[in-house]
Amino acid sequence: MNRSGAIDIYKDHNEARSTTIGAAQVIASHTRGATLGPDAEIHAAPQESFSLIYMFDHLPAHEFWSDEGHINVPDLPRGSMHIMDLRPSGNARFRSSFDTMNIAIPRTALDALAEQIGTPAPKDLRVPHAWDWRDPIMDGMQAAIAQSIAAGGDVDNLVFDHLLMALLTHAAITYGEMRMPSPGMRGALTGVQLEHAQDAILESLENPVALAEIARRCDLSPSHFSRAFRLATGKTPSEWRMERRIERAQKLLRSDEHSIAQVALLSGFADQSHFTRAFSRRIGQSPANWARRRR
Repeated sequence: MNRSGAIDIYKDHNEARSTTIGAAQVIASHTRGATLGPDAEIHAAPQESFSLIYMFDHLPAHEFWSDEGHINVPDLPRGSMHIMDLRPSGNARFRSSFDTMNIAIPRTALDALAEQIGTPAPKDLRVPHAWDWRDPIMDGMQAAIAQSIAAGGDVDNLVFDHLLMALLTHAAITYGEMRMPSPGMRGALTGVQLEHAQDAILESLENPVALAEIARRCDLSPSHFSRAFRLATGKTPSEWRMERRIERAQKLLRSDEHSIAQVALLSGFADQSHFTRAFSRRIGQSPANWARRRR
């Protein structure tokens, strides 16, 4: 719900700056009566995002309404913060001085962050106490973000990008219960990289793709890829591939439709002799004996 004349805090004024995380745009907006006018009515369009609001100064009681209804927000002390869901939009009328920072955090930015880290994305962001929550980390970061917005190009984009990435990570962990990977998993392939790697291996069991090609698909060097794959799975790429070959061979042997030599070739082994040695070493019996016991 956008009331006539309301100012969109993420689009309609110049005191805003953005960075891109994945394909999502995270926007930080310095919203204040000194530039917008003390009687300004501000608006955030409905979107698949959250808005993190930090009070640079004491904010007197004011009206707030959205597609979900109307509320009267109480006095908010300087340094307090709130996180709201922007799917139902948001509108506020202050009728007094106001000075806040508003940061639009798309759900897709949270997804991209989690993918980079290799952990499930948070489904929600929520402060323990609405409107008047205090966060010492935000207290420390807010001045740097505000200065970066005010300075524009005088503060390098890389610096601003890192500030918002740090804020996003803090918000996802603290208010979205995102969990960091255990120390043993750091440096492992991300979920998407692992999926690409495993798909490439499975699609080429009969005619193996070179390790360098799989690493290239994950944007890693072969040596880095091998270490990261082992951290993610507990096995080297070759070990993981061999397990999948044996699993395919077992499935084919159960069907009783192919000879041992045919199963060997269909499972990616050079010949029946190679297959028999590998199968016996891992399963503890020859392919022929294993198949007879299961028919």
